[in-house]
Amino acid sequence: MSINLGDIFSTSRRRQTQKEDRYTKSTMGIHTDVLVSIKLMTSSRSSRIENRHIDTSPHRILDAPGMLDDYYLNLLDWSSTNLVIIGLGESVYGYNVNDKSVLDIHSGENYISSVKSNGDILCIGASDGTMRLIDISVNKEVHTMRNHNARVSSLSWNGNVISSGDKTGKLCNFDIRSGRISMVEGHSQEICGLEWSTDTKYLASGGNDNVIRIWQLGNNNPQTLSGHKSAVKALAWCPWRSGILTSGGGAKDMTIKFWDVAENKLERSIDTQSQVCTLTYLPKYKEIISSHGYIENDIRIWKASTMNLISSFGKHGSRVLHVALSPDGSELASVSADENLKFWKIFNSEKPSTRRDSLSFR
Repeated sequence: MSINLGDIFSTSRRRQTQKEDRYTKSTMGIHTDVLVSIKLMTSSRSSRIENRHIDTSPHRILDAPGMLDDYYLNLLDWSSTNLVIIGLGESVYGYNVNDKSVLDIHSGENYISSVKSNGDILCIGASDGTMRLIDISVNKEVHTMRNHNARVSSLSWNGNVISSGDKTGKLCNFDIRSGRISMVEGHSQEICGLEWSTDTKYLASGGNDNVIRIWQLGNNNPQTLSGHKSAVKALAWCPWRSGILTSGGGAKDMTIKFWDVAENKLERSIDTQSQVCTLTYLPKYKEIISSHGYIENDIRIWKASTMNLISSFGKHGSRVLHVALSPDGSELASVSADENLKFWKIFNSEKPSTRRDSLSFR
């Protein structure tokens, strides 16, 4: 049954080798409408580093063969039940942080394009447009839907509603409790970022058309935020300031921007000199974690209020495409196309010894 978009919003093992021909790459667009630019160059990074100690060596590394080198996908999540979920090729696995076991969650014929958990329920998006709901407490598929005709690149939960964005720019909202579905043309190109605000008032969508759209409860007409010059995948809402959205741009943009959505204005723009892949808030210290691609391929922690750089670490052999924060916020997982899944202690001040486990997802 189709209903109005506003109604939905108000409902509070196979290793991939040479398969690049199957995984079509999107063309990155250019957007020239820049509202504000405040450049804080990372060349002066050392003068802005704060004193808090951050461990810069991973305490654990797992092999993750088959991780796709695709900026537009979202293939890593850390569930509230302490399961690190990762999409590798056509399969989805879960790494149980408590007992160090690996769970084989799903394997199919189409490559995985997105994963997102909500308690014990995991949503998996695939390249053929299929979405699956898995009860990970019993590792059982409970529902399959085909709301999209193109790969599902991004997912975000709001209670019982799962929002999904696809390669064609369509945005879908599906209420898993009632079965109600709503579709809208969200962007002119692929939706690579989706994030509900912590107060569930706003849904932010970022696209390869270089714009951000803000969808409000009960309102079909989105607000448009322009200013990035490349795809907008990285999106994060400030947990302690209502209506403040942080966004990161792709390789032709390289900025982190802060938006006051209520006032419809850009507060500031930071030039990171690297492709921004992800953004994650760290509420305990009121900080922001960013992960990057070309040029640095690293992870950075910033003081949110000043954007002073606290630490630069997390080097991978390729761009750091995905990160996930543990439920208690003390640990970070990162994965790259270098096929390494690394775990970092964010709060632990003791220098860790790096352990490379023979455990693999294949």
